[in-house]
Amino acid sequence: MPKGDEQAIDRELAETLSGTAKSRGGPRSSLVDAIFLLLLSRPMRTSEMAEIVSKEPKYISSYLSYWKSRGYVDYDMGLWFLTPKGEEYARQLAERESDERFNEYVALAQRLLKVVRQTRNDKRVRQGAGEVSGYQQFLVPSTGNRDKKQQESRASKAACVLERLKDKVDDEELDVVMELLQHYSKFGVTYLYLDQLGEALKADYQWLLKRLRGLQSKGIVYIYTDPRLGIRVGLSKGLKQALEDCE
Repeated sequence: MPKGDEQAIDRELAETLSGTAKSRGGPRSSLVDAIFLLLLSRPMRTSEMAEIVSKEPKYISSYLSYWKSRGYVDYDMGLWFLTPKGEEYARQLAERESDERFNEYVALAQRLLKVVRQTRNDKRVRQGAGEVSGYQQFLVPSTGNRDKKQQESRASKAACVLERLKDKVDDEELDVVMELLQHYSKFGVTYLYLDQLGEALKADYQWLLKRLRGLQSKGIVYIYTDPRLGIRVGLSKGLKQALEDCE
C-alpha cells in the first residue's frame, strides 16, 4: 500500500477510533458497529463488507485490523469473524438497536416537536387535569422520586433556555440545540461526542458541522477535540450559566 494511503488511513482511524467508550463497552464508530452486525450473521470477506457499507476494502481491512488487536475480531482463510468478545458486543448492540432505538427516537421526536411548536408560537400551557407544561416534554420515564425531581428541575431549566434562544437560532440550529438540551435533561450532562450527536440527529457530517460552526460563532456551543475520545460538542459556558440562572 502506498505510504500516502497508509497515512490517510491512520488519520481516519485516529479521528474515528480514538479509544473505546466505557459506557458502550466497545467500539464507538457507527461504521464499526455496522461491520460487527454484519459479522454477527456470518464470517465475511473484506470485499463483501466493503461493498455493503460502500467503503474501500483497504479502509475496512484497516478498521478490522485495529479491532483485531483489541480482541474483537479475528481473521482466517480469507474471512473475518467475531471473537467471543466481539460477538458479545455485537449481540448487545443488536438487542439495543432492535428493542430500544425505535421507541426511544419515536418518543424523542414527539417530545421535541411539541416543544418546538410551543416555543415558536410563544405559548404557555396551563397546568391542569390532563395538561402539562412545556418543560415536561423534555422528561423521560424515571424510576425514583429523587431522579424524577432532578429531571423535572433540569427539564424546566432546559425549556427556559430554549425560550431565550428561539429568536437567536434558525430551525436547523434549533434541532441541534434541542438534542443537547434533551441529553442534559435526561442525564445532567451538557455535552455529547460528535458521532453520538450525528447518530441521534441522523445527520450528515457536513450538515452537522456547518450547524455547529454557526452555533459556535453565536456563543451557544463549544467544539473540543479530545485526543482519546474524539470531538466533543457541548453547551457553552454562557449557556450553562443560563441553565443555572433559570429557575
